[in-house]
Amino acid sequence: LSIKALGYDAFRHSYESLRQVNEINLMERIGQLGEVVVSATRTTRSVADLPMPVAVINREEIKKTGGMRLSEVLTEQTGLQVVANHGNGLQMQGLSSEYILILLDGEPMIGRTAGTFNLDRMSTANIERIEILRGPSSAIYGSEAMAGVINIVTRKATRPFTASMDIMHRSFGTMDITGEAAVNKNDWHFSGLINQFSTQGFDLTPEVPGNTQAPFTGNTGQFKLGKKWDNRWELALTTRLYREESENQGIAQRNGQLSPLTMQGVLHEFNLQPSISYRPSDQVAMHLRGISSRYATEMGTHWQEDHTPFDFQAFEQWFHRTEAQTDWQLAARQMLSIGLGYQFETVEATRYDEKNRFDMAYAFLQHQWNPGEKWQIVTGARMDVHDTFGHRLSPKIAAQYKLSEQWSFQGSIGAGFKTPDFRQMLLNFNNAASGYFVFGSLLAEEGISRLQASGQLAQILIPANQIGALNAETSQSITLGTRWLPNEHLLIHLNLFHNSINNLIEAAPIARLTTGQNAFSYFNISRVNTSGAELDISYRFGSKWTASLGYAYLDTRDLDAVEAIEAGRMFKRNEQNRTVSVSMADYAGLFNRSRHSGNIKLSWQDPQTGWNISLRGIYRGPFGFGDVNGNLILDDPREFAPGIFNANLRLNKRISSGIEAEAGGFNLLNQVTIYQPNNPGRTYFAGLRLSLEDLIKTKNQ
Repeated sequence: LSIKALGYDAFRHSYESLRQVNEINLMERIGQLGEVVVSATRTTRSVADLPMPVAVINREEIKKTGGMRLSEVLTEQTGLQVVANHGNGLQMQGLSSEYILILLDGEPMIGRTAGTFNLDRMSTANIERIEILRGPSSAIYGSEAMAGVINIVTRKATRPFTASMDIMHRSFGTMDITGEAAVNKNDWHFSGLINQFSTQGFDLTPEVPGNTQAPFTGNTGQFKLGKKWDNRWELALTTRLYREESENQGIAQRNGQLSPLTMQGVLHEFNLQPSISYRPSDQVAMHLRGISSRYATEMGTHWQEDHTPFDFQAFEQWFHRTEAQTDWQLAARQMLSIGLGYQFETVEATRYDEKNRFDMAYAFLQHQWNPGEKWQIVTGARMDVHDTFGHRLSPKIAAQYKLSEQWSFQGSIGAGFKTPDFRQMLLNFNNAASGYFVFGSLLAEEGISRLQASGQLAQILIPANQIGALNAETSQSITLGTRWLPNEHLLIHLNLFHNSINNLIEAAPIARLTTGQNAFSYFNISRVNTSGAELDISYRFGSKWTASLGYAYLDTRDLDAVEAIEAGRMFKRNEQNRTVSVSMADYAGLFNRSRHSGNIKLSWQDPQTGWNISLRGIYRGPFGFGDVNGNLILDDPREFAPGIFNANLRLNKRISSGIEAEAGGFNLLNQVTIYQPNNPGRTYFAGLRLSLEDLIKTKNQ
């Protein structure tokens, strides 16, 4: 008897009679090397055959985290940092969220504040897998993919009928309720999801008005419809809607005294993704894809005593893109992909004088070649033609060499670019849910002065008068890696990277508010290097236990600061308040980056009893939170936030066919710091999952 399944080790056994065959449990393959991904090359390829560092978080791994929102899943991955910069944003290879492209089923998500895509807008309820592509991907995805790509793949109907309901409750009055249904019949497939997430928030600074995390409710609806004809044509339509309502408290100067404020916010998001695919022959596949997205926010603030307005801000962004791609299987070992696209976006906001519009056309070319059994080579380039910032070519080459079936080496070289957008220059934004402010580089000085006059500032971290106009960025990157599978139980994956960036556009705190939140702005760092290593080791003990260890080392440098230090032109005040030269031993790189981070995970699952237990430890090392001594670099122990270690636990039990229960907790050691305002402290959760089709089937039996 031979059984093969994607993501599992093959099962082979000989029996004298089929009567000897009882229950067979497949063992999950270490590292998901057999997983098929799309984001790396825009064609379907397995992880093991890709010449670039790609990781896949499948449905089971997502469930082990107990996470309700996307941020809670990604924070447990090696080399990824979820940081509280105007929402829960992501860092990859030392680069901030604005350099990481977020895709939903292969199409870009919009709606960024200070360059950050807030991961808490995304529910984990219907995510089938998450593809993480590390390193520059501008050659096929454009400027937003200088650091990498996160592709969120949602579930698609594959069975005749499925329906389920999930209910999860968590500390701080947090509730998550999800209903799903899917039908697959006569080559039609339909799936739908409705999710409501609500929380009462938490407060790390009770001595001042306002919550660190305000109460809010987020409602998500997503629907997918598809049809196949003759194995040649396939039509698909996906739509997603999200609405978020929040309320917070604040305080400001009025008539010479501090008076309380109420801040209320509403966020709307809408995505429509039509696509059609046609295979005229076994060697050619043609795809036409489109996306239309709307992202809008309204933030109103009024005085509590008489309900008169204090401030109102509105923001609306539209994004449209149409793309055609053709894949040719030129020979048994060669594939050529050609793509053409056009996109435009418009933005209107209360504090912009006029409606802003950007148009861009692009073309990309990619060649995948297997010159022999041991080699995989991918080359590509993309040309972007922007109506405001001109044109730019982004090339890339990646290769893999298989020393054996168990040991392979990968490497890639690429270039990218990124232009400053109107938000980075002219944004004037306040998030009512979290209470932070973001000022464009040209408005930073005015915005900080206004906050100071209203008594909302606790500390200035970077002088706003030193922030001005922004320049475009360019980058060159190299990655090297290896995957080693000494045996079927052990997998070792090492990735090394180096990024060199000119005119890095940095979003960083420039002031801390009395609520504990921050005010942010943008500025250029003329020459920056980020280098590091990411190591993942996975080991399986028998058929029930698995363990993994992840470690990431990151070194970031402002080369202008390094040059000034080495020349003796950089100074600081010592403990005796005397001016002394800064040494290289003092310098700690860019702000808000941890040099050391890691994770350790242990899981046990018993298919016969239905028990699953997952224990995880997540560490983020110390990082610089702001410039305390005023010399604009990170060089003083007072400028560091302490490291933090979160211990997370999830227990899951299959009670009967169609019923599952789970419970656990996050941050069980209750480690809290004001410098990580997205961490509320010890949190417990419990939940129940009902699979309606399994319950109906059991009842009929």
